[in-house]
Amino acid sequence: MCGDIVLAMVDKNYLRSIYPRLLHRDRYVMKKFYNFSDAEKIEYFKKMTGYTLTHDTDFCNTIPEQNVIQIHCSDPAILKKMADRFWTQNTASGVDHVKTDLKLSEQYTLADDLQSWQEHHVFKHRLDVAEIYSKGFPDYLNSVVGVKDIAWSRTIHDLWSG
Repeated sequence: MCGDIVLAMVDKNYLRSIYPRLLHRDRYVMKKFYNFSDAEKIEYFKKMTGYTLTHDTDFCNTIPEQNVIQIHCSDPAILKKMADRFWTQNTASGVDHVKTDLKLSEQYTLADDLQSWQEHHVFKHRLDVAEIYSKGFPDYLNSVVGVKDIAWSRTIHDLWSG
């Protein structure tokens, strides 16, 4: 949904570039979890410190619950906006993979799938991005995960166009 901007706000060391905003590869490589075996995933998470992104629900269910923070959205309008954002923030091959994998169509959209996923999979620790466009979101993020530098978090949030 918006894990990239959340990570950028949590710790400036997760970024390799501000313009354009790019995360260090090791922070998002597991978004394409299907490219890795379970043994590779375990090895990856053992050596990581801090936060990283993955879309691997099954794997997240196998690691300690304190190591997982689920991003979800309680506002259907913002959830749709996050789903729409997906199409502009990912490569053509990534988009094609998701369209095929989720069997998306005009009748069953990415927003529908995200809503279904977050209702079916409820992790103990959650970060609600319903207010991600509000000025107070960095403070909320800090209260949930603890950002390294709140001024940095606010600056990144202000620069983000959504």
